[in-house]
Amino acid sequence: FTMANEQYRYLENQGGGNHLIIRNDTINSSSFLNQDNVLNTWYGGLDLAVRNMVQPVADSFETGQVSQQELTWEPVFWRPTNLHDFSEVVADETRVNQSGSSRAFSLSLADVVRLSGIGHAFPNHEQRLSGNGNAWWLRTPAGIVEGAERAWRVTRDYNDGNLGQLRSGHAITSWLHIRPALIVHQ
Repeated sequence: FTMANEQYRYLENQGGGNHLIIRNDTINSSSFLNQDNVLNTWYGGLDLAVRNMVQPVADSFETGQVSQQELTWEPVFWRPTNLHDFSEVVADETRVNQSGSSRAFSLSLADVVRLSGIGHAFPNHEQRLSGNGNAWWLRTPAGIVEGAERAWRVTRDYNDGNLGQLRSGHAITSWLHIRPALIVHQ
């Protein structure tokens, strides 16, 4: 759907008139560490009518961390079956937080897992792709793997069938795209 000349994808009714949405296309490339600056700049440029609908979320998220090697997958890189073994990671689901600020944010690994499956916002790998086909950062770190600090992303279409996967192999200094999410009240 389109709102103030921006295209969004509806993700979830969170109850109480609150709705989780995500920009259909990704925006600027950024390192994992610079996501908040990119998101804040994008949010500042939104139409005032849209910003007035945005609900507050936590000012910072307790993400925990987990690497893809620590998870069991069904099927491969779709949804982990043991995410519940990582309590901080599984608890990092974005909700309205009246103590926080109205702002844009990146989805967490737990958000994408919750939103994936038949009858959900992402019923298959292809539906996770951004409108412009870019890979996009999540906000969940993966820890140090092979000597580099890494983070989670949703993969792009590599023309080999490995599209829309959840992967934790990119170093946090790598540049990927950002896909802003919002919780709006209507």
